[in-house]
Amino acid sequence: MIDLAGFRPGPAATIAAFALVFALQVAPAVKVARDQSHRLATGAELLLATATRDPRDLFRGEYSVLSYEVGQPAGLPAAEDLARACGTQAECRLPPDMTVYVTLAAGADGLHHATGIAATPPAGPDPALRGRLRFGTLTRGGSPACGAGPCFSGGIVYGIERWYGPQGAPAELDRLDRARIRVRVRVDPTGEAVLDALLVDGREVARTPRL
Repeated sequence: MIDLAGFRPGPAATIAAFALVFALQVAPAVKVARDQSHRLATGAELLLATATRDPRDLFRGEYSVLSYEVGQPAGLPAAEDLARACGTQAECRLPPDMTVYVTLAAGADGLHHATGIAATPPAGPDPALRGRLRFGTLTRGGSPACGAGPCFSGGIVYGIERWYGPQGAPAELDRLDRARIRVRVRVDPTGEAVLDALLVDGREVARTPRL
């Protein structure tokens, strides 16, 4: 039997152990940063309309909450796979935190607008954002926007609702007319979106750093 009671690791072993612990701790953050940079480099480009308000994070500094037009759809055509969550009810509330996919199409104004919502990734060439329901209602019975099919109204978050900026910048952004603000996002084939840049009057004023 080997007696390890008197064993003391040498300097090289100690350094290697600390390096291993450090690598294990930073690996998740590095992966997140690499994934975000990959989406920024390769994701489909979308331009979204927003409204803002300006809170503060005690640990990360000032930020603006970006409230998207596509995050507050009303009268949006819903796919049958989403409607199945309501069974045969003419109207029902969908469960919060449900994953949804919102299809977007470019409009004549140069912005991307929601054209449909589904519970599974939609087929077709148009990009789709993967989001999470804050709340939502599904109705049947026909409407001008949805025809005879099911219709969705509610609130959706996409993980791109916060923009952190230097001191004073979020507050300055919040004072602007929302019609002047646009957000460029990138979305990967799975629907995951990342905030790429902020534009005011068509001019880029802030950009997410890349690795």
